[in-house]
Amino acid sequence: MSGKAAGRVSEATADAVRRAARDLGYRPNAAARALRSGTASAVGLVVSDVTHPFFGLTLRGAQRAAWEADHVVVLIDDAYGAAWGDGSVEALRAGSIDGFLFFAADPPASLRKSGSPPVVVVEAASKRFPHVLLDVAQGTDALLQHLHELGHRRIGYFASAIRGETFDRRHARWAEHLRRNGVDPDDMPYVASRFTATASIAAGHELLERRGEVTAILCDDDVLASGLTVAAREAGVDVPGELSIAGFDDLDVARIASPPLTTVRADPEALGATAFELLLARLQGKRPRSRTLPVELVVRESTGPAPS
Repeated sequence: MSGKAAGRVSEATADAVRRAARDLGYRPNAAARALRSGTASAVGLVVSDVTHPFFGLTLRGAQRAAWEADHVVVLIDDAYGAAWGDGSVEALRAGSIDGFLFFAADPPASLRKSGSPPVVVVEAASKRFPHVLLDVAQGTDALLQHLHELGHRRIGYFASAIRGETFDRRHARWAEHLRRNGVDPDDMPYVASRFTATASIAAGHELLERRGEVTAILCDDDVLASGLTVAAREAGVDVPGELSIAGFDDLDVARIASPPLTTVRADPEALGATAFELLLARLQGKRPRSRTLPVELVVRESTGPAPS
């Protein structure tokens, strides 16, 4: 049952044991295995917001990769720095856990000491820990170039109320693009919102109060962009005739929004799987190189030529 039967027992015997285990409903005892091996075959994934769909898909990718390596993933919701996040990490660290993946959440100081379980950071560059990033800069540049080719020069920004490195990179590319084209980003409408339907629609209405100053709005992600399309529909603003809207991530909501969203497609499952692969390499005593994963511009009906 340990997977070490090859060359030690006959295949017929191994098949008989596996059949008997299935018939009896046998399951390995994880606690006993951890005591014998000195490892738990479990890793923690700490995310900043368990309700956001991108994190759920990242978990799925990490879980699939972990399962293939005979590991399981334990999910912790950090809730943007809530006390229970660090408390949960400490409880696992004191028990049976082999390492941690931190996605948009900061590893506590206790994991920065020598002898701590290995850590991999997701969507944040780190000099101390291996990390995996999405190529946010390239994706934002491609999206802004798409808007530029449609004639948009004055582009507003719909931001996440919770800042983080991935959002900061998008914002920096937006600001640089505007300056390069003779527009002061401080003069452009900028509104921030939490990732909920109620909050994003309300903030969308606030942003639309200044729609006369812009022809397009770049959103930190598809949840915010979808909320803005609802606000535009409620306000009688034609998208994209009067205002183009673009998101980020290519979540399912991007395809069912009205109109469907132009966005930047990322692969959260690949992000989670890659993060686990880096952590597994650390657990095997290797020194893995950090990775940057590609993204892709997806053009749909929410963007069109700038109104004259």
